[in-house]
Amino acid sequence: MFVVPSAACGFDETSAPPRLFNVPDTVALGQLPEPPTDRGSIPAPPTTVPASVAPTTTPSSRPVAGAIADVVVGYRLLLVGDTVMAATAPRNGGIMCDVLSDFGWTVEIAAEPGRFIEFGHQVLDQRLTPTDGDPWDVVAVMFGNHFDGDLDGFVRQLGTMLERLSPRPTIVYTLSEVNDDAVAINDVIRELPRSFPSVVVVDWAAATEARPIDLLDGDGPQVTEEGSELLALYSAAALGKTPRGELGEPGECLPSVLVDDSAIVL
Repeated sequence: MFVVPSAACGFDETSAPPRLFNVPDTVALGQLPEPPTDRGSIPAPPTTVPASVAPTTTPSSRPVAGAIADVVVGYRLLLVGDTVMAATAPRNGGIMCDVLSDFGWTVEIAAEPGRFIEFGHQVLDQRLTPTDGDPWDVVAVMFGNHFDGDLDGFVRQLGTMLERLSPRPTIVYTLSEVNDDAVAINDVIRELPRSFPSVVVVDWAAATEARPIDLLDGDGPQVTEEGSELLALYSAAALGKTPRGELGEPGECLPSVLVDDSAIVL
């Protein structure tokens, strides 16, 4: 079972702390490319992802020490999430699928606005073993932008979700720190690689802290169009190009199965 120690007791001092994937610090060219203005011309992704730390709780998993594309055989990607992830979907004008398919990924976005973390299990129940294609090689998860205040419950739900996904590489995004709840959730997310070495943490919080006016719609956590584009680039940087992407062969944008956008977004 996934357990997050209290701040008082901490982790074993002999284990290195997890390193977060913060694109501006790891882009090979020294700076993040500008968000694309032409969907037919997507900048090449950076290829360096910090290594996760391998603890003993999930021995079947292995740390991701580079771009995720380097450690998987396939190219099928499922993105799961709430309001912020839903904003990147094609039906909402987002370019996540366009960007990632240009790097050779076959992508489905299963995200709906206003959803709490329980929605993630609903997605996995319906889509983790798809009847209309091969299994997913990578899954990306963003939840916590809608939160009921029960941090212990959130930790249990997230841990159970990651146990279901292990040992496949899984991206988990930190949240824009628009309130104290988001800060507490991010503390949990940043420690995930200790218990789940196949998790890659993408530090979306750092991006939105640096440029909140450009990336967040009002007080957030909803993103602007530019925020949606940048989140797509962060995702591409963590994933890297698949072998077919390296050959210039695009992937595919799969139709979304979960597309209920009627929830009230607070």
